[in-house]
Amino acid sequence: MTTPQDGWRALFAEGGIAITIFMGGVALQAMEVFIGASMLPTVVAEIGGLELFAWNTTLFIVASILATLFAGARPAAIGPRGAYLIAAAAFGLGSLVCGLATSMPMLLAGRVVQGFGAGLLVALTLSMLRLVFPQHLWPRAMALNSVVWGIATLLGPAVGGIFAELGIWRWAFLGIVPLAALLALGAMRVLPARSPRNATPVPVVQIVLVTGIVLAVSLASIVENALLAGAVLALALAAVIGLGWIERRAATQLLPAGTFRLASPFAALFATILLLGVAITSDIFAPLFLQRLHGLSPLWAGYVAALVAAGWSLAAIISAGWHGAEVRRAIVAAPVVLTLATLVMIGSLAAPDPGLALLVVSAAALFALGVGIGMAFQHLTTAVLATASAGDNDRVSAALGMVQLFASGVGAAIGGVVVNAAGLPVATDAQGVAHAARWLFIAFAAISALGFPFALAVARQRRQQPTPLPAG
Repeated sequence: MTTPQDGWRALFAEGGIAITIFMGGVALQAMEVFIGASMLPTVVAEIGGLELFAWNTTLFIVASILATLFAGARPAAIGPRGAYLIAAAAFGLGSLVCGLATSMPMLLAGRVVQGFGAGLLVALTLSMLRLVFPQHLWPRAMALNSVVWGIATLLGPAVGGIFAELGIWRWAFLGIVPLAALLALGAMRVLPARSPRNATPVPVVQIVLVTGIVLAVSLASIVENALLAGAVLALALAAVIGLGWIERRAATQLLPAGTFRLASPFAALFATILLLGVAITSDIFAPLFLQRLHGLSPLWAGYVAALVAAGWSLAAIISAGWHGAEVRRAIVAAPVVLTLATLVMIGSLAAPDPGLALLVVSAAALFALGVGIGMAFQHLTTAVLATASAGDNDRVSAALGMVQLFASGVGAAIGGVVVNAAGLPVATDAQGVAHAARWLFIAFAAISALGFPFALAVARQRRQQPTPLPAG
């Protein structure tokens, strides 16, 4: 049962300006993702570089993941306040370069700097959660995180489209610069200069290996040859196994201790977050199938696909006040709902001759996809933070950010490999597109189902330890 002490009013009363900074950091990265994606065709038409189009996303994700590694392994002299100032400065500087870009290489350079700032914001937002809010308010703070992303999903494409239509796309980037400055000023008021953390040497070997894994996954997502892309993904998987072997034996670890040990609480938690995060990325193909199979316009297809974000946000708000058995049931149900929703899309969203009824079913399935992850994600995230000690806050927060970003990259790469292998690039009719769509959703339904045993393990662990560890 929700009490006044852990309700929404308590969150805003406790946070004050911290809520503004928390939501501001999330909003900057979220809006940039969706505004930027909708403007890129217009940007390319003006400055050229169509052959490098995919690298706008690839380099952004790579830089973001490297930034999360920096967040966890940064020098001890750089505290939360200093790290947040670096994040805001990088995000603002990258946006400035993008806004002034006269060529695609210059734009890509800005995207790398911007991506580094965004990755730092992801990790530091999670770290800030622990530093600013009491533990019983963490689920509600994470629910706000989901709501901001949901709003960005709904507004981002429209805002980006307006800037593109008016021919002022540069101002969409340049307008971020003063907002990043305001974010930095707020962080100086809210965040401490120092915080408890475990000072350890930088795990250079693991960082290099993770960088290679991220680059391999990113490369697989843009390689058109399905066999080559599959081989690159297999190489990345082998590197992940190698990372686990090194982490279990290294004196200095990159990820929280126990991440690669099945008996550790971190193993089941991170595995569940990773698999659910991968499973949800099937939605990136929804606008394409809604246009080519259901005949929707790009605008309407985008907003039907945005039902995933709407479901995620609504479920996050409703489940934010859940405790005990309610949370355990939500965690176990999440992969089940994701699997069922994805299976439904095989017969609806991937139908070669759809009608209005199947469009409605497709919309409901996309909404359910968001509900499936939304009702459990903030509880999984806060469980990771609660399991860690205060001294490990930075490393654990960085690991959470890295896993989330990595899941997005892996999901996009797997989706690209599957649809390319199923013949989507050469499909000339609805039957060919539907064939690729069916295989895509079959693959992602299997990934969702893989999350069930890990979610069950998390629920069992939480039943054995119903009271989370102290925040500090």
